[in-house]
Amino acid sequence: MKTSFSFNKIATAVALLVGAHSAQALTPWTDGAPDIIIYTSGGAAQDRAIDLAVESALVEPGTSDWFSDVTSATGQRGTRWRTYYFRGKSTLGAGLAGAKIVLEKRSYGAAGYGVVPLLANNGAGLPLEHLNIVGLPQTAWTSDGSKRWVATINAGNAATYLTKATSDGGFLGVDPEILLKPGTENYPEQVNEFTTGLPEVNWPLNLNAVPRTGANGFNVVATGGLVYGIGVTQDLYKVLQAAQKKAGKLPADVVIGRYDDRSVPSLNRDFLGSLLAGKIAAWDQVKIVDKTDGNQVKSLTDPDILEAAGVDAPYKEQGTGEELTPVAIGRRNRGAAIGAVAYAKLLHYPALKNANAPALTTDNDPDEEEFTLPIAKSPGGVNGTIALLTDWQNGTNNTGFNNVPDGAGFAKRWGFAVNSGDRNAGVTVNGTGGEPWRYIKIDGYAPTLANVASGNYPYWAEGVVLYRNSKPSDTQWSLKTRVLKAFADDLGSPTIAAAANANANLAFGRSGIFATTRDPRGFTASIPFNDNNPVVPFTHNNKGVTSLEIVPVADGTANDGFVNVELR
Repeated sequence: MKTSFSFNKIATAVALLVGAHSAQALTPWTDGAPDIIIYTSGGAAQDRAIDLAVESALVEPGTSDWFSDVTSATGQRGTRWRTYYFRGKSTLGAGLAGAKIVLEKRSYGAAGYGVVPLLANNGAGLPLEHLNIVGLPQTAWTSDGSKRWVATINAGNAATYLTKATSDGGFLGVDPEILLKPGTENYPEQVNEFTTGLPEVNWPLNLNAVPRTGANGFNVVATGGLVYGIGVTQDLYKVLQAAQKKAGKLPADVVIGRYDDRSVPSLNRDFLGSLLAGKIAAWDQVKIVDKTDGNQVKSLTDPDILEAAGVDAPYKEQGTGEELTPVAIGRRNRGAAIGAVAYAKLLHYPALKNANAPALTTDNDPDEEEFTLPIAKSPGGVNGTIALLTDWQNGTNNTGFNNVPDGAGFAKRWGFAVNSGDRNAGVTVNGTGGEPWRYIKIDGYAPTLANVASGNYPYWAEGVVLYRNSKPSDTQWSLKTRVLKAFADDLGSPTIAAAANANANLAFGRSGIFATTRDPRGFTASIPFNDNNPVVPFTHNNKGVTSLEIVPVADGTANDGFVNVELR
């Protein structure tokens, strides 16, 4: 199943934003080497918006080509690398306007790779594998629509497509401070190189000097925020609906599987934190009082609930002797923004000294999975998380994370995963279509922009773009930083957010990215909230520092920008 977003859909949004592509776009086999190459790295959570911001802020209309990797098994595009080759927009000024520019972004390794490699080696940086297009012929690529080029990159051809370079800038869907916590589940871990199959050498293990604008040689540009969400397998979604109907927490007339706002089940933060920390081993331990059946106490795996949900019981562990239904936890690889935000919001980790950590990753050995309650897996990337939920729901093992055999396939699990909040828009109000997983509410509120703006939905964070103020060894550094600043400013605008969120119209409301009133450009929150002007009047920023360890509060410059705040 293809779980990636479509480059063609993004291209359509770009065309609406900045004008359609023309035949004047740049290719290395026709136009030669670029005048300027800018290498960046970091998380992929905002890639939709990044595509749009590049075209809007940097590209002379009609002059860009996009290059990316593609995963042959799934069709996922640009999940590890993507490169934009274009002529600089006239508004970029001398030295950039009309210049042939390459902006490359490495997402492989997640958000941690947007900060650790920039700080490594006393600020000199750590060379990484970046996507190279210079000198490659057209035959090296496969056309994927208008001016979109892809290639499957593997160990056998990595030397052709990848080059070692130091990142000029970093992208994070969260503040860097929350990741630079040595010895915690947040501190970024190494990923293996494609060319060697081994981790990068000289990876620092104890960086804790947080980059701050004006403090230690960095410029850190806020890029607005992103809504995150909890996804559950489709069967678990239906079971939660059935259980909450019986417990009187959902209206009695809710149709199982339906996906409108009144039908989406909710879990509270304490319960979700208990699940994420691995404190609840099996779904059999989760019980309700069935108000439709004489207030009997029933487990989530009770036959009455299964029948009401219209699902079969999932796989039960055979190796423990108790035949329990394990909770399946989808956390994230270390250094991923999605994981760090979830741990901070649900567990206060690692801000509080004695906070519970997320459940440790279960080994992929089938015997280990068979004897472990609960089980926890740490996929890399949003698409990896979605693929994990799909494996658990369907009883497959395309990810290599669902290894216990069951008949002709693999174990079906009731699982949940921390994720961005802007995916799976193909699910209809009636609960049909899309991928086989669903979002749930947290504390009664769905993962929508409006619920973040009203202060009711807790799972969100601001992001940043960061780069050094100076680099004497690079004669083009002043030009590169102008490009990065223009791009970062556009990425944090409500115009770009609204365009990117066109792909995030979920059945119960719009999700995605947003600007904040904290932005120095003075964005104003709409009353009532307007999805097409997504500006949020809350912030994790205090005294110039943005950190998930700070409880978000109303921004003092928001003026009258608060609406639908529940006073109770």
